[in-house]
Amino acid sequence: MSSKDFIYQTLALAKKGKGKVAPNPMVGCVITKKGKIIGEGWHKIYGKEHAEVNAIKDCQAKFGKDKSKVLLKGSCFYVNLEPCSIKNNTPACTDSIIGVQAAKVICSIKDPNPRINGKGINKLRAAGIKVEVGAASNEAKELNKVFIVNQKLKRPFVTIKYAQTLDQMIGYQAKRGIQISNALSKQDVQKIRKEHSSILIGANTLRLDNPRLTSRPESKIKIQPAKIIVGNNFGRLIQKNIFKNFSHIFFVTSEKVKVPEKYSSKITCIQTNKRNGLQKLFKELMLRGYTSILVEGGKGIISAFIKKGYFDELIVYTAPRILGSKGLKAMDDKADKIIDAVTKVHSIENFGEDIKVTYINKKANGI
Repeated sequence: MSSKDFIYQTLALAKKGKGKVAPNPMVGCVITKKGKIIGEGWHKIYGKEHAEVNAIKDCQAKFGKDKSKVLLKGSCFYVNLEPCSIKNNTPACTDSIIGVQAAKVICSIKDPNPRINGKGINKLRAAGIKVEVGAASNEAKELNKVFIVNQKLKRPFVTIKYAQTLDQMIGYQAKRGIQISNALSKQDVQKIRKEHSSILIGANTLRLDNPRLTSRPESKIKIQPAKIIVGNNFGRLIQKNIFKNFSHIFFVTSEKVKVPEKYSSKITCIQTNKRNGLQKLFKELMLRGYTSILVEGGKGIISAFIKKGYFDELIVYTAPRILGSKGLKAMDDKADKIIDAVTKVHSIENFGEDIKVTYINKKANGI
């Protein structure tokens, strides 16, 4: 195996921690000696050992205490993220690497956490360990894109998602939502929901569509995303499907919300005005460990997020049908112009006759 193979193996290992380590990043580690792997590990559960420590333990388990000590001395550590240099729930990984007297560390990217950001690299170099940065950096950034946004922008990662027709309509005006995308696209949407810790809609969508806002199949999903409702005039809440298969619910509103008493312990009402609503929501979500938002609202919600610049990805499913003049567009004209100016195509996929396009925001967190 080559050096390139080893760094890509760290990415494969890191993915095993998906959904288990947030708000921490997904990290994998491969330890080599004379071109052969002597230990592997990944960050498995939040609050437990990091990838580097698990890789050292793997080496010790394979070769025993004495032989592993000899092998680890002068070894090379491959990691997809800079080793941490601070003690929090676990000891600093840099101390563990220095402790086994490694010779070299190859990492993909610096840790965006301002408490670390380069400090781990400097600590290793000060101990006489060679450090190289940049291998498979694009893939490493993609893997931990949520963590990077959390650290750099101090808010959840935001994905806007909607389905449209060929004439760019998402439904009929002032009517209950209609089914636009096909079954394959809907399956993909469930996959996307599983990857987000919260789902956001507006009060209009709540009243008209009465959605459950869950990842399906519900019986197989242990942890459901939080539900976020933004706006006023929610209607009779006790009748809403959001209280079925219950997860935490956030109401972001300028009015007083009368919530069903039996659910009050798992409901948070964020009182806002038009200027500070999203910022207050972001702060509350980050404090509670919700690291990402999937925006599934209608025209008003989608336009608001876009005009504020608060989105990182935009996912659009386009189905081969026409709604015509009675249709409703996904966003207003101002938001539409912003989308043209700030996004670039990341990927294009086919789901039967539907086309899914994922866009990246080049100027996230403020226009």
